[in-house]
Amino acid sequence: MAQSDGTRALFQPLDWQIDPWRDTFPTLVLTGSAGGGKSRLAAEKIHGFCMRYKNATGLVLRKAYEYATKSVIPFLAHTVIAGDPLVQYRKAARSFQYWNGSIIYAGGMKDDRQREALRSMGGEGRLDIVWMEEANAFTEDDYNEILARMRGIAAPWTQIILSTNPDAPTHWIKRRLIDGGKAHIYYSGALDNPHNPPAYLETLGQLTGLLALRLCKGQWVQAEGAVYDTFDMRLHVVEPFTIPSEWKRFRSIDFGYTNPFVCQWWARDGDGRMYLYREIYVTQCLVEDLARQIVDLTGYERIEMTVADHDAEDRATLERHGVPTQPADKRVTVGIQEVQARLRKAGDGKPRLFLFRGALVEVDRRLETRKRPTCTEQEFPAYSWPKSPQGKSLKEMPIDENDHGMDAMRYATMYKKAKLLG
Repeated sequence: MAQSDGTRALFQPLDWQIDPWRDTFPTLVLTGSAGGGKSRLAAEKIHGFCMRYKNATGLVLRKAYEYATKSVIPFLAHTVIAGDPLVQYRKAARSFQYWNGSIIYAGGMKDDRQREALRSMGGEGRLDIVWMEEANAFTEDDYNEILARMRGIAAPWTQIILSTNPDAPTHWIKRRLIDGGKAHIYYSGALDNPHNPPAYLETLGQLTGLLALRLCKGQWVQAEGAVYDTFDMRLHVVEPFTIPSEWKRFRSIDFGYTNPFVCQWWARDGDGRMYLYREIYVTQCLVEDLARQIVDLTGYERIEMTVADHDAEDRATLERHGVPTQPADKRVTVGIQEVQARLRKAGDGKPRLFLFRGALVEVDRRLETRKRPTCTEQEFPAYSWPKSPQGKSLKEMPIDENDHGMDAMRYATMYKKAKLLG
């Protein structure tokens, strides 16, 4: 495959072990610590494939297409393709069109609408090469759907490339592709990449706990002493659906500015199950501006109540802009026990707490750059108990870190409990 000298120089020092550029195995997994060059390699390879083979159909994916428009599309356009006159980006078609007839589409798999859009891409639904960025956000069903469409004939080989930071050891990528030997695996680290600025390496070095193990050391590990150790993405994170009009809806808010401000929208069904279906998770925004956003996002939905942290001034600001609140029950131990009870399967084999996949309204790029959680779902594996000097978990008070969505969720469950008792 042809690559520019500059691109080759970028990756030559990295610890890729063998050569992923020449690897034509059906699935590649690029993993390791943050900043190791995974995304750049994947982007260069799919671009190089379409340069070499005419009439090829490529696809770049984020779980939600909205994320793709702010990440992989501009990355390809400005960093990799970089104004090549032989390649044109067609916004209406969500695609990069090459002079030789090859096309790279961009898409997502957040819901049925985005999945349906993918099915119309490529001749007869065939794909030649696919890049799944932030692959740990995809489900195994997502991967299977893409795998079934790898029927391209532009080259003697087809390939799916997954670029991802490590996740839990129970994640399907780890179980099926890495441990199961169904992919070729390439590891790289931030220290292997000479193009990382010192400030970025310093930021990674400041991470602690689970984030340090995954993002600095590139390990597929679970937090020891996780508070919600029964949380399972395969069980508790569900695909979005239309919420019946008769279900009760309410919101929960944890205030923050330097730390994230979190507003969660919840719905509960007739059996008492709670669903987090929308979320704001953002830093450095004024409550006044966020209040307007909350009103706009809520629209005509009937909200039963909004429970919030106890800051009187912030609550008054929300009320002035049409978001009345009541103080949340902030008891930590009781609240954690309530969440834990809801995460466990009930008599019908289902838990009583779920999160919609893709509930986040918009990713906070500041948090993403700092390698911090960007939504409640990402806090679960990092929310843990402190340890004693002997290394045992001290189940008294969780570590006060990566807990802003956890606090808002606790307020929501305590409100729900009070409604049931009342």
